[in-house]
Amino acid sequence: MPTKKAGELVYSPLYDLSDYTHVLSAGKFRMLYDELKHERWNWHEPGIADEATLARVHTKKYLGDFLAARLSEKTMHAEVPIDDRIVEAVRAAAQGTVLAAELALKHGVASNLSGGFHHSFADHAEGFCFLNDVVIALRVLRQKRPGLKVAVIDLDVHQGNGTAVLLQNDENVYTFSMHEKDNYPVKQRSSHDVDLASGLGDAEYLKLLHENLEILREVFSPDLIFYVAGVDVYKDDALGGLELSMQGIAERDRYVKNFMPDVPIVTVPAGGYARNINDTVKLHAQTIRILHGII
Repeated sequence: MPTKKAGELVYSPLYDLSDYTHVLSAGKFRMLYDELKHERWNWHEPGIADEATLARVHTKKYLGDFLAARLSEKTMHAEVPIDDRIVEAVRAAAQGTVLAAELALKHGVASNLSGGFHHSFADHAEGFCFLNDVVIALRVLRQKRPGLKVAVIDLDVHQGNGTAVLLQNDENVYTFSMHEKDNYPVKQRSSHDVDLASGLGDAEYLKLLHENLEILREVFSPDLIFYVAGVDVYKDDALGGLELSMQGIAERDRYVKNFMPDVPIVTVPAGGYARNINDTVKLHAQTIRILHGII
């Protein structure tokens, strides 16, 4: 009898920006694939999100600049260069999150090896983020599943400000963001925000996570969870000011996996900028293995 595959992972060679050495952590997506490719996963390759798909979230004027790889007032605040290859990579990542969400609904859990671009707004880019892939995926899923109830659990060190604004008026969405208070970006209103003091370590972080996610359990019953699993909460991250250990991040991920075990969950990597990029890759791989029940 053949050995059962470990789970559903989404990756495209277009994600690989490893030669963009001037862009922080641009190589991590290919490195993450290399870390996992010899394990027994079911691999899925997305296409490229078309303009109609992107227009479910983003304005026509903004997409005009983005799709043309044009540096403008709308695209410049991504703080990374824009060119045709980056546009293609981001469009593939957005379609990858759509595919991962569909796979999660079918199989219970799925992971995209890129995505989690939670600073992107409808009409402009911000903070390394050109397209809000999670909101795009939600809007695509709603075409076949009107009224789909979704929780977005965002544990990146930076608040998912774009996601918060895009979903503020959606009664079938609950956005939960637990992030460092005194860090980028200018904060927006999620359904539930937890502001963390800089320097917070494992024990207090995990205590707050347990307490606050219990509130979500009490007030909202999702059909699907998007887990924006940034690992920039790590103690040696260049852009974060928290002090979580690798083991602390593992415990964080186990809690997310287990607190609503019957609800399908899709993971996206979001941020991770450890001073040693190998630590970032190890942490993202750890998240995927935990959410899929491998470790």
